[in-house]
Amino acid sequence: MIRTKLLALIGTALLCWGTAALAQTEIMPGVNVANVIRIFATPDGGSRVEVLAISPDAKPIPVTSMTASAYAGSGVSSAPDWHTAPRKQFAINMSGALEVELTDGTRQHIGSDLVFLEDLTGKGHITRALGPVTNVFIHVPDDFDIVAWAAGR
Repeated sequence: MIRTKLLALIGTALLCWGTAALAQTEIMPGVNVANVIRIFATPDGGSRVEVLAISPDAKPIPVTSMTASAYAGSGVSSAPDWHTAPRKQFAINMSGALEVELTDGTRQHIGSDLVFLEDLTGKGHITRALGPVTNVFIHVPDDFDIVAWAAGR
């Protein structure tokens, strides 16, 4: 029940803000505390992960739509085998934890992290739910550049 209300609240907030969302980057002036985990495709068809610090100068993000999903997993893949992201999108875990496996063998733990998925081509990644998970996906325009946004450009 609480999750349903929380998802409804997020959806309402996004609608009220129009087509942009903001990322909170400072708790105290001058202290950058926010990061985004970027999962992206490499030119050779692989996938990698990097953690980007979000600049206090990051601007509102253009949002095209939002979806939510829930999965009651237990260490098994919540998406079949290797797959690519369906679109450029932010993924936010509202509850639970995931593990994402990349083509270089890296396994990235995802808890209450902000993740940006942009491995739209190549082999993609494997997603494993480590228990029940509720996600919100925030879709952005195709030309959105996460690296430039996080740098405040």
